[in-house]
Amino acid sequence: MKEKDTEIGSTRLKDRKLGDEWSDWNGATNVIDREINEKVSTFLMLAAGALLILIAVIECAWYLMKPRVEQLLTPLVSLCFQWVAILLGIVFVIVALIEVILLFVFRKSLFPYLLSEKLMLSFFSKAVWLGGKFGISRDRVANSFIKVHNIMVRSHAKRLPMDTFLILLPRCLDKETRQQVIERTNGRSVQVVTAGGGEEARRAIGEYKPSLILAIACERDLVSGIKDVVAEKIPVLAIPNKRPEGPCKNTCLQLEDLDEALQFIINAKTGK
Repeated sequence: MKEKDTEIGSTRLKDRKLGDEWSDWNGATNVIDREINEKVSTFLMLAAGALLILIAVIECAWYLMKPRVEQLLTPLVSLCFQWVAILLGIVFVIVALIEVILLFVFRKSLFPYLLSEKLMLSFFSKAVWLGGKFGISRDRVANSFIKVHNIMVRSHAKRLPMDTFLILLPRCLDKETRQQVIERTNGRSVQVVTAGGGEEARRAIGEYKPSLILAIACERDLVSGIKDVVAEKIPVLAIPNKRPEGPCKNTCLQLEDLDEALQFIINAKTGK
């Protein structure tokens, strides 16, 4: 079947095969479709907002329960419960602030890697929800999340095994970029695999059993992949791709990001 031209506004585009395009993509190759470069602060502020909302909900729940608790228990016990709730909220905020300062200033973390990973992922969905209220798309939130996640993974580099690593490429990467990635990895002890989806990626992970994964894909696939390997305890460094023709077709990446990630891995393996 021949591809048909589709006109959207003043732009004529070709239809993609069923399943190749994002379900909510309208076909327009606007700036956001081509490339997202969100600030790290976006995810941090949304996660902080979600934390404050969670604390406020807990406090409101206590306010509603307080009269009933005072009926069942003494006022003194009720007051103790109230102060415990307040102190827990304060502790959560202080710990979150310390963690952010340690990550971004000293490149260290308070928590073990797996706990840090799970905490970040637990706040991702909340940040997406809150971002939607302010008109921030999930892809922009995901782009910011990935940057924060990379910083978190790097903060644990000295405590994580760096024996073998796997580079996962998306099927939609254009030929020129794919060749440039392969050239940059020649002579290195690394496996490069093109994965057409989550199932192929999981198969490659099961086959090569890497201690670290360097994944290149769109924000949606990267976040999904990070969630998939949490149970495997495999850290993931992620590089979002660029989409000059929209998602899932002839994508590319900033090669400087790849070079920097490869150099970081080399330094981590040698203990620099």
